Amino acid sequence: MDEVARRAGVSVQTIYSNFGSKRGLVLAAIDDLQREIGLYEDFDAVFASPHGEAALRRMLLATFRLWDRGWPLVAFTLRARRIDKDLGAQLAEVDSMRRTHLWVICRRLDAEGRLRTPGAAEAAADIAFALSTPTVFEELVHVRGWPADHAAATIAGIVIEAIVDSATPAVTDPPPDWGALGLGARTPSR
Repeated sequence: MDEVARRAGVSVQTIYSNFGSKRGLVLAAIDDLQREIGLYEDFDAVFASPHGEAALRRMLLATFRLWDRGWPLVAFTLRARRIDKDLGAQLAEVDSMRRTHLWVICRRLDAEGRLRTPGAAEAAADIAFALSTPTVFEELVHVRGWPADHAAATIAGIVIEAIVDSATPAVTDPPPDWGALGLGARTPSR
């Protein structure tokens, strides 16, 4: 907090007065980044999707755009969560929101009869979550030198191949009722 205050040219007390805590500051920075790069608009597109597979693909592409466009903050949070237990716990809450969105999408895929393993929406969400972490992005883009769009499309394809039964057609009628599927509901177990 001392370093942040010094770089911002304010007192530490000013930071605490405006953000309440280190957690508040980090969450405000994450929210600001998400707004700046258009993540909330991307979410609107995800949850306007006509079926589960389209929503899953859009969610994975939006996730990789977030990692790419916000890499300095994302890289900081990866390092910080490893050395600051409290901050790590706060960031785990942010992660749980992403996993919940994936779980809701996988519930739609299950309702469409499109999951390779029927009834396994949580496991499917776990796969999608694990394969779209910032660590995977870092390895492909920053270590291996892949273009970010190529990495995103490749991971989206791998996830969809792993969890979606491509022989079963998408169901668009009735259109997804994302709220009824749990959007905004409690986080699934784990």
